This record gives sequence, C-alpha cells and structure tokens, in this order.
Amino acid sequence: MKIGRIITKNFKRIALAPLVLLRYGTLWPKKVRLVGCKHWVHIDPSDGRAVKKLIHDPLRGRISPPSNFWRAFNQHLQPTVAVDVGVNYGECLFSTRYASSTQVFGFEANPRLADLLEKSRMAHPDGRQITITHGLVSDSPGEDIPFFVNPSWSGGASAIASINAHHDILTYKISARSLDSVIPQQLVSGGCLLFKMDIEGYESRAFCGFEQTLEAAALAVGFIEFDTGYITAAGESPEVYFLRLAKRFDIYRLQGSQTLLRVADFSTLPRSRVADGRVHTDLVLVTHGASASQWLPIGWTIKSAS
Repeated sequence: MKIGRIITKNFKRIALAPLVLLRYGTLWPKKVRLVGCKHWVHIDPSDGRAVKKLIHDPLRGRISPPSNFWRAFNQHLQPTVAVDVGVNYGECLFSTRYASSTQVFGFEANPRLADLLEKSRMAHPDGRQITITHGLVSDSPGEDIPFFVNPSWSGGASAIASINAHHDILTYKISARSLDSVIPQQLVSGGCLLFKMDIEGYESRAFCGFEQTLEAAALAVGFIEFDTGYITAAGESPEVYFLRLAKRFDIYRLQGSQTLLRVADFSTLPRSRVADGRVHTDLVLVTHGASASQWLPIGWTIKSAS
C-alpha cells in the first residue's frame, strides 16, 4: 500500500474514532448495527474489511451497492427463496426483514466467520427462516479443497490461490457443494428467486451447480460481481461465462444507486484504463422476458444505452 493511502486511511480512522466510541462504547466493537438495521451483526474488529464496511461506512450513512440492491428487491419482490452466496459478515443477508413466506439461504466458505454468522442469525428477528451453509459453492461436491484467507481483509478470501499471493495468507481445507444440492427444488418451484453472488471469480462454477434451482423458479433476479481478472484466474473465459449468463438472463449494469443500464453484449462492458482493460462491475440479472413492472422496485429506473 502506498504511503499516501496509508496516511489517508489512518486519518479517516482517527477522525471517526469519537463516533465509534460514542455509538458502541469501544473503538473495537464486536457487534454493530448497519444503516436502517435495528438488530446486531457480529464481526471481528481486527478484520480491516469489517472495520471499513461495517463500522465506518454505516457511521457515514453509506450502504454498499449489494446491500442497497438486496434490501430494495427483497422488499419489492418478497421472494419465495432468497440466496446470498458469499455472505461474509452478512451485511446483505442480515440487513433487512423477510416476509414470513420467504426462506433464506446463505453460503460462506471462510471458516473464520462461521461462529459470528451463527450469532448474527440468532440475533435476527427472522433467524428461523435463515439457513447458513459453510463451505465452498461450486459445480460439484468435493472435499479438502484449499481455501485461502487473508486474516486482515476477509473480502479477498477465495479458493483461487493466485489472487491471494500475500505473505500472511492462511490456508484451510474445506468441502464444496452445489447450490442445487442444498436448496430444495420444490421450495422454489414456480416462485420468485432472489440471489446475490460475490465469491471472487468462482461465480462461474457456482452457476453450473445452480441450474436446477434457476430452472425451477418462475422469476429469478440476481446481483453478481463480474471481474474479468478473477474469472480468468478461476480458469474460465469471461466472454464465455457472459454468454452463458445471457442465454438465461436479461443483463443490466448498475449505474449509481438505483439506475440500471441494459448490457447488450460483452463488448459493451466498461474497461479500466489503468488495469489492462480489466472489467470490474456489478451486474443485475433478470429472467428473460420478465416485465420491468413485475420486478423493478419503485424508485429504480432502467436507462437506455446511448
């Protein structure tokens, strides 16, 4: 990390310290409340990602794009089944209430977060509707799969070794399961499926084990991270993966907090000028042919491509 970024990071932490102390009575809270969230979410305060995303950002009134999507679409759709793949601390999963008819499934591979997620589930008013599965989500079952965790930044945890080339990386051996093997197909059959997927490039494999569930749903709406660097590192062609998604979904790119831009094809995705043309963006996926009046929340808009 460059010296300028280190200074800026430390300055922000010092500036926010009085607010943290006022709200939680300690500079290192082990449980927090998110923006608009009355119940507790348990965290590891030694994790830099937890500090930034779950302690500091809420004090600034910030809600991440995935959380903003999850709350709005859950409230609007009241889905039959909601699936969060890559829960991390649960800033999406635990940040909202669910209809009594909604069954919620969360998946997290980082074993360091297992106990914290269970505490948050028990603290959630709809905790009995929530099932957390610990392990890697993939296209097929497996055992003793290496999983790499940076203890100082949980957001980079992944089964892809090349994106975790840090000296302090911890390696765990974990099991893998497909989403189809965990989510009962009869539960979602003919209903509405809401999903979020952010698993550092492993999304392409996860989708291969998600086909039966997606096929069973009458309407599926999802939010995914699309990073060509991570996808390539996972052994998949980003363009081939995009084409697979396009066969099932209408694809939109998130612009701002509540605006979607239709993505016509892979070539129109925005490329970074400073990262060798890499694409890193958030995509919203909607079952082909679904009317926007059916799935788009009030206040959200679809922008025509210019």
